[in-house]
Amino acid sequence: MDFNESVLKFWYDRMVDFKSLKANDFDVEELFINQGWKRYFEMLNGPIYTKMVKEFWMKSTVYDDLSVTMEVDQIVLNDPSLKGKTRQEMGLKEYNGTEI
Repeated sequence: MDFNESVLKFWYDRMVDFKSLKANDFDVEELFINQGWKRYFEMLNGPIYTKMVKEFWMKSTVYDDLSVTMEVDQIVLNDPSLKGKTRQEMGLKEYNGTEI
């Protein structure tokens, strides 16, 4: 599917938001700092390269439950005798879950 990068909306979020936790009376930041985890959380909450993330998703393909259903429906539409057959009987590879 071709689409313009501008239609992708990026949702900025923090992996661990200590400020929100503190605002909800759950101040644990100091515990992690004392254990030497500060740098790790800085990396998690560090810069997000939005252009790179958008490019990745624009060039990726996702094969999920919907894709499987559409694939089988199309094959049955082309050859109704395959209705009720397994994926293997239709000549399709086994589906073991979402692939990206």
